[in-house]
Parts: sequence; C-alpha cells; structure tokens
Amino acid sequence: MNIEKYDWLNDIYNQINFNNLPHGIIINGPSGIGKKILAKEISQKIISNFKESLDPQNQSLFNSDHHPDFYLLDREKIYLKDIIKQKQESKYWDDEKGYKDVVSFLTLTPSISKNKVVCIMNADSMNEESQNALLKSLEEPASYSYIIMTTSRPKSLKQTIYSRCQVFNIPHISAYKIDEWLIKHGITDYSSTDFPSYAMPLNIVDDIQSDKHNSYKEFISIINQFLNLKIDQGQAIKYINDLDMNFISKINYLVEFLKILLKSKLTNESLSGTYESFNSKKFSNLKISNIIVELNDLRHDFYNVSSINETHVLNYFCSELKQSIRQQ
Repeated sequence: MNIEKYDWLNDIYNQINFNNLPHGIIINGPSGIGKKILAKEISQKIISNFKESLDPQNQSLFNSDHHPDFYLLDREKIYLKDIIKQKQESKYWDDEKGYKDVVSFLTLTPSISKNKVVCIMNADSMNEESQNALLKSLEEPASYSYIIMTTSRPKSLKQTIYSRCQVFNIPHISAYKIDEWLIKHGITDYSSTDFPSYAMPLNIVDDIQSDKHNSYKEFISIINQFLNLKIDQGQAIKYINDLDMNFISKINYLVEFLKILLKSKLTNESLSGTYESFNSKKFSNLKISNIIVELNDLRHDFYNVSSINETHVLNYFCSELKQSIRQQ
C-alpha cells in the first residue's frame, strides 16, 4: 500500500497518535473515498507492533490478507454469525468460504505479532443484534486486540459503539480536487463530470478500470427511453437488471437522477448534457420528493432485511416515476 498516493488519507494518517491508540476505531466517509486503504494502513502499523514497517515475510502475508493476526471482514452485508459463533456452526473458521467470526478470532492470542486486528468493512450493514454481539469485545478488549470499522452511514451504528471508539471522518472531496488528482495520476480522458456527483476518486478509478465508466449514462438512457415510451416498463426493468452493478448502486443512480431533476425544477434551470431530453417533461416536484424519501428509506432498510425482490422494487419505482409526470 502507498497511502502517500492519497493525500487526503495521508493527512489523517499522519495525525494519528499511535502511542495512545484506542482499541476501537471507526472510519467514516463516503463510498470510494479510501476508507479501506486507511483502515489497512492503520492495521499494518498495529501488526508491526507500531514500527515503521513489517519484515518482508509478514508484509507478504499482510498484503495477501493471510496474516494470522489480521482479519479483514469485507462483505456487502454482515450477519450475526460473522461476529460471534452460532450454536449450529460446527466451527468458526471455514477455509473454503474464507470466513471466521470476529469474537472467536480475537479470543485467540496473537500468533506472530504482539497484536491482533479485525477490520470490519461496511460496519453500518450490521443489524442491532450483530452490533450488540460486538460490544463486549469493545467494552472489554484484550490488551492485544484492535477493531477497526468503516462506515458510509454513520447513523446506522449504535451510540454505545461510538462511545468506545475513536472516530476519523474523511470528508467529501470537491470536483476540482478530484479532477486535479485524476490528472496527477495520468487519467486525462475522464473528469468528475462524467460520473455521478457522489462519485469519489476510487469509485471513478474502479469504474474506468472495470470498463463501467459509461454505466451511469446507460442507466439514464434506459430511464429516458422508458419515460419517452420508447420501451415499456418490463423492458426498462430488464435492461436495468442487466446492468453490471449491484442493487444499491442502481438505487443510488436513481436517487442521483431524481435529485438533479428536482433541483432543475426548483431553480428553473434547464438540464444539459445527459439530462437535456428531460427538459420537455413536466414532473410533480412533490411526487419526485416523495420518491427520493422512499428510496432513502429503502437504502437504510436494505441492510436490515435478509433479502429483497429487486425486480419487484424496480417495478414499483418505475411506476411511481411514470406517475410523477404531469399530463401536458
């Protein structure tokens, strides 16, 4: 890892007092800002027993996420069994599935290092039961154990967890600084305006590298064809389902589109570029606002339910969107 490459992360890292580091850490910040990079950099410092670097063997183990004293829990959703061993589970380490539970991992003494670290990515996806199970490890930590959590939805974590952790907040980066960083690192064919307004540097780099840089434009094109009756609702849902992205990303795209649409209507500013074709439509501002509220509620509930029928949800919101258009 080279945290110096990300100056906004390096600034935070250099301010950390490793001589008095708490056993619980929360890193807040938007998706794509580099929370995982910062979390792993802090973890590496702890695993090295707070030295400047790891020896080559330990560095190799750490870089491959195979260090016996480091556990990276990186899942879209985190369940109770990920935090604490369940009775029906015959063992808490599954080499084939690649997971173990946090509490059992921290109970074992360190193997190589003097410390053990668990990094929980997307900690905001834990439900209340999972958070409660984690609390004891935060309330009564072993001298060698550290828990680092990342979240994009800070209000989803219980206050009792916050009270036992040091919090590092990574703020949004302006479009100007994003463009400056992209150019500095040799990305000149794209700028922040080619992506949703919430896209942070690592979102943009990931989309470019995975050839998904046109996915947002494709999404808007599907919505445009649907609202202009060029495709029916069933076709629109099929095309959206076929997009190579997870469900939450699709919901985020829809929220982004609706916010831009609503802002243009409230400010009487004409839309341009990708959105220009929507200028001819008259939308109900109240209806659009209500859809945004419902979508935000859905994003919150997504992490608290075991499963969601994505097609059913998309069908509902496509119907609502169509009904938001006023008759000319």
